[in-house]
Amino acid sequence: MKRTFIIRALAVLVLSLVVCAGAGAKSATGKSLSLMDAIEQTAEKITGDLPAGSRVAIVAFESANNNLSDYIMEELTGALFDRKIEVADRQNLEYVYKELNLQMSGDVSDESAKSIGKFLAADMVITGQLLDLDGMYRYRTSAISVETAVRASVTRLDVRSDKAARRMMAALANQKTTVKVAKYGVSADVTPQTAGTFLDRGIMFASRGEHDLAIENFTEALKLDPNMSAAYTNRGIAYKNKREFDRALADYNEVIRLNPNSDQVYTLRGILYADKGDYDRSIADFTQAIRLNPNYYGNYGARGIVYDKKRDYDRAIADFTQAIRLNPNDTISYSLRGLMYKEMGNIDRAIADYNEAIRLNPIDDITYNRRGDAYLEKSDFDRAIADFTQAIHLNPNDDFAYKQRGLAYFQKSDYDRAIADSTQAIRLNPNDAFAYNQRGFAYFKKSDYDRAISDFTQAIRLAPNEVTPYSNRAFTYYSKGDLDHAIADLEAVLRFNPNDADARNNLDNVRRQRGR
Repeated sequence: MKRTFIIRALAVLVLSLVVCAGAGAKSATGKSLSLMDAIEQTAEKITGDLPAGSRVAIVAFESANNNLSDYIMEELTGALFDRKIEVADRQNLEYVYKELNLQMSGDVSDESAKSIGKFLAADMVITGQLLDLDGMYRYRTSAISVETAVRASVTRLDVRSDKAARRMMAALANQKTTVKVAKYGVSADVTPQTAGTFLDRGIMFASRGEHDLAIENFTEALKLDPNMSAAYTNRGIAYKNKREFDRALADYNEVIRLNPNSDQVYTLRGILYADKGDYDRSIADFTQAIRLNPNYYGNYGARGIVYDKKRDYDRAIADFTQAIRLNPNDTISYSLRGLMYKEMGNIDRAIADYNEAIRLNPIDDITYNRRGDAYLEKSDFDRAIADFTQAIHLNPNDDFAYKQRGLAYFQKSDYDRAIADSTQAIRLNPNDAFAYNQRGFAYFKKSDYDRAISDFTQAIRLAPNEVTPYSNRAFTYYSKGDLDHAIADLEAVLRFNPNDADARNNLDNVRRQRGR
């Protein structure tokens, strides 16, 4: 199943098609339709179902190869453009899918199409297919109304499969592609003329991370169309990416005023509240999004993450479970539910969920790390090491995996490997106090007291309110015979926790040995 959203340099190719009232149907003139004629007919039908000046988004076309999909979508864009229908710039679709947490594929559900259309301020969303049916091709397009999420226009064509068509398919499949600007797309150099094209250019800049320019274009779109909720939505996202939360919130609130039944903006505002640490408001917004769209798994998963932040693990598990029920391939919810089970001490159920997440997505380094931690909890150090090793293989710059593998090696009394992994973790993240403390303890086990003291000291510099490095350094000073420094560190431990009976007893013992 192939589709593409980036326009590539293509030769203009023609494929003979016939209209399907039945197999081999002819046009009104009795002649078979060319591909261009079929595209023109599709554009004519779509145009007839829309008021003049409408805006559409062509979001997917499934065919044997990406180049053919590109060609059909670009020519359909031109045919609609000639009929005064504005078409959203397809070069922005990868960014849109990412923001909406959708998978890019040829199979776009009506509900997903509706969400994409709202994000792009489109009145109608178009998807299509060109399928090989053993001796013929079937060409279909569907135009889905963004307001109602129902299919407002459908075109079905039979495609004659002859030698010329097969040669063309093979040529396209083998053609080397190069990225170029779409003929009908926006650019940084050409000033847009409509609110929709300002929106497109704003999304183009947002996809590049140029948020200030994106905001300027979204603002221009709103000057031309003050009720364009998509411009408020996208400007809010740009403000959020700039950490200007109050401005983002104001834009999201405006979208809700314009369209109080938009589950999409409640989701975005819920994410914003979570980033601000306002978890109760975040949960309320995700709950409203779920009420408006109870079949979208992503809102359950997002609400589950916020429940986790509130340490409400039971509700988090319930939400991740519902997300999995709605989307059995939701690897993130399996992994996060496993994390909740681990937090609750149910290590076996956690591992079962991690196993399923890894089965569905075997290149997820985060879940390998989580399962490795669960094996550490079970003192299954060999399996833990195997998982951390796989995480490192998938992400060689994963300092957490090195640190945790070092901990597993330490538990196996393999202090040299523990030191090597802790050293790599420190190289990748020089501000990790835990890694310094861990390496210091491995040096202590090897009776390398000076290096141990140096690492504990660095851990204290990085995390001056953590008590463990003081305790470890005190014990190291004591083992080295430096009782004065041991006493000073034990006194520091008691300042953190005056009720620490072990530290009090150790301090008394060292003082007696010191003769105080």
